[in-house]
Amino acid sequence: MGHKRPPDHWNERAKKDGYSARSAYKLEEIQRRFRVIPRDGRVLDLGCAPGSWTEYIARFTRLTGIVLGIDIQEVPGYPGELMQASIFDVDPAAVLEALGGPADLVLSDMAPSTTGTRFTDHVRQIELAEAGRALAAQVLRPGGHFVVKVFDGEDAPAFVLRMRKDYEKAKRVRPEATRGKSVEFYMVGMGRKPR
Repeated sequence: MGHKRPPDHWNERAKKDGYSARSAYKLEEIQRRFRVIPRDGRVLDLGCAPGSWTEYIARFTRLTGIVLGIDIQEVPGYPGELMQASIFDVDPAAVLEALGGPADLVLSDMAPSTTGTRFTDHVRQIELAEAGRALAAQVLRPGGHFVVKVFDGEDAPAFVLRMRKDYEKAKRVRPEATRGKSVEFYMVGMGRKPR
């Protein structure tokens, strides 16, 4: 893990609002703009630690649906069902079983442990985003949505094109709560095309 960053107003706000991380506001903005979260549905949250996206969903939907979080690390107090695993080892059948059917929304806020080498970090993050995209293709219902973090760099345009093939609409978004120096953006895929 890198050096501690000084708190900014997003971190302060997260603490005040009772979220475990500022990333809740990224999802809040995506939801405000694109309405991807089902009121009563099945949600898969990839790279769910520390749980802030599921916390936001729980507040937004009053958790009438099912949220399954997957992360390589333990997530104490996770507010949904948790599967501790690497995205590269996840069995789509196990996900469908845990959700009780196909997902309405797949979220991926996965990021590698960063090395500080921008190209290496980009390649490793695109591998995670691609693994998320492949899993979403297997567990999302037709018409479902997929939101995924991407580190910008030379492999990002090809990833964006693959998203455009999979979804009726695919939008590139950089939420306000993203850190100034960050290379991340999100792809919001709306309306999964039938396979």
